[in-house]
Amino acid sequence: MTALLTLAWPLALLVALFGPPRARAWADRLAPWAPLPLALPLVLGDAADLPWLLLGTRLAVDDTLRPLLLLTVVGWTLAGWAADAQVRERRRRFWAGWLGSLAGMLLLLLAGDLASFYLGYAVVSLSAYLLVTHAANPEARRAGRVYLVMAVAGEAAVLVGVLQLAGALGNAAFVDLLADPALLAAAPARWWLLAGFAVKLGILPLHVWLPLAHPVAPAPASAVLSGIIVKAGLAGWLRFVPPLVGDPRLVGETLLLLGLATAFGGVLLGLTQRRLKTVLAYSTISQMGLILAGFALAFLVPGGREALLPVLGLWALHHGLNKAALFVAYGAAPGASRLRLALFALPAVALAAAPLTTGFLAKEAWKAAASFASLAPAVGVALSLSSTGTALLLWKAFGLARVLDRRDVPLHPAWPLLVAAGVVVPWAYALALGLVAAPTLDKAWGAAWPLLLAAVAVVQTHRVGQRHRLVLRQVVEERVGRREPPVHSPRRRPRRLRHALDVEPRVPRQVPHKPGRK
Repeated sequence: MTALLTLAWPLALLVALFGPPRARAWADRLAPWAPLPLALPLVLGDAADLPWLLLGTRLAVDDTLRPLLLLTVVGWTLAGWAADAQVRERRRRFWAGWLGSLAGMLLLLLAGDLASFYLGYAVVSLSAYLLVTHAANPEARRAGRVYLVMAVAGEAAVLVGVLQLAGALGNAAFVDLLADPALLAAAPARWWLLAGFAVKLGILPLHVWLPLAHPVAPAPASAVLSGIIVKAGLAGWLRFVPPLVGDPRLVGETLLLLGLATAFGGVLLGLTQRRLKTVLAYSTISQMGLILAGFALAFLVPGGREALLPVLGLWALHHGLNKAALFVAYGAAPGASRLRLALFALPAVALAAAPLTTGFLAKEAWKAAASFASLAPAVGVALSLSSTGTALLLWKAFGLARVLDRRDVPLHPAWPLLVAAGVVVPWAYALALGLVAAPTLDKAWGAAWPLLLAAVAVVQTHRVGQRHRLVLRQVVEERVGRREPPVHSPRRRPRRLRHALDVEPRVPRQVPHKPGRK
């Protein structure tokens, strides 16, 4: 029953937001802590069977989505605590979108059947619209329209796939589908589902909503959108698109190339941006491309699903918590002190997979799981180069963060705790599952040289930029020096110039006075 109570709690707070004034006040106070009851079913592993709800709802916690449940408890709670301090205007609208998105996310993560999962997925997409359009200005409305069109298109594709599966299997339970994956072998349904969930993840070229939505949403809303809600697409892939025995190798190779193209394309597009949250949004797109590449390896490695499920969970925890910390930092003036810049730099360095960080841990676990694939050397080089691209992108984000130096913004405890969670939680998860290998000099060098390459690129770019600025300044000075001063007519010369040239000033025309004229 704890799973049902966990799901009912944010819905009760959502109803209270539109109730009497005292109920609204209590809902406003309790909304930041709405994800905490999820810790009970996460620890106890409780399940609930509700035949009276929908087509027969099953709620359960399983190992497939347990990392995403842990990410939701930690990341959503700390981001909500920060939102309580940062969001001052239109709070009821904000909490309505916040609680609706949370309820949908909890339902799809706890769902044990097709209908419940799709309902939760649809609720997440529609409720997040309130977060995207919270600012209620023209830019936010435009971003909301684009987001809504993409979300509805993705849900339509997911609905087609779910209906095809339901037509053949009924409202099947995921336990039965996991026991016999061949039930999901209907090819059209799988590809509809794969494309629909790719919209939520922001895979190229279905990424257009992400860089538009994040700059206009409040910083805590961007934290859950980019760190947690996008993982709903990964949850859908793990539930509906598992690798099957008869899948051709071409499927895995195509998904791998698409993931790597998204990873590097997100970096190249992000380097052209000038707004911090837009740069971070393209960083999310790049990281989701790496998650797709990891998912694709399950089609290429024998027994890849069992080997890569814990790795994908570790990657989701690592990216979700660190990216949420970077977005929360946007609302906390990271450039106001060296301490705040350090708090911004720690998750950025982790996302760039520096040695001994959680990003290093995730990539080493991924390389170990993919070591039996024939493409393992090429994938290892691509992973290393992706660290170079991520480092360049987040270096630009760091430069943009230094400008946000308002001294009147207090340092809220939620931000340091979120940074600490980005370090502690992925390491604890990896140690519990035995994903931590002994560090060696070769592994440390393999993680260090991409960052050194990024540092060389930054230094060379700075030198080239300085050289171009000096050349441009010389050209401008030469042109200005050769230019002759313009010749002005005496009437149009300024007064000081006329005085210096001994030019007689213009005498205003005297109008004769007529009798009877005042």
